[in-house]
Amino acid sequence: MKRRELTEIQQRVLLFLLDNEGAAFRDISDKTESNPNAIKKAIDELMELGLVYDKREDTFPRRRLIFLTNYGREVAKRLKEIVEIIDESAKHPQKPSVEV
Repeated sequence: MKRRELTEIQQRVLLFLLDNEGAAFRDISDKTESNPNAIKKAIDELMELGLVYDKREDTFPRRRLIFLTNYGREVAKRLKEIVEIIDESAKHPQKPSVEV
């Protein structure tokens, strides 16, 4: 199986969707301050990985809404934990320890 790494933009999308389930494509682009073309590519790749899915609204303007899959929600939660650990670490820097 090919090893996959999430790009920064894919990570932003996952983290945004964790708190904004069923977001419109435009909202994701605007709120993450990302290029719409980059967001479209990231969402398409996340769909291929089984992390997100889309659904069209039934009524006008029939926006494309993006949702996390169960697997995507689990990945996003873990990603959020990592970001929180890094943020906390930055607040309280420690000298690296070296084990011999």
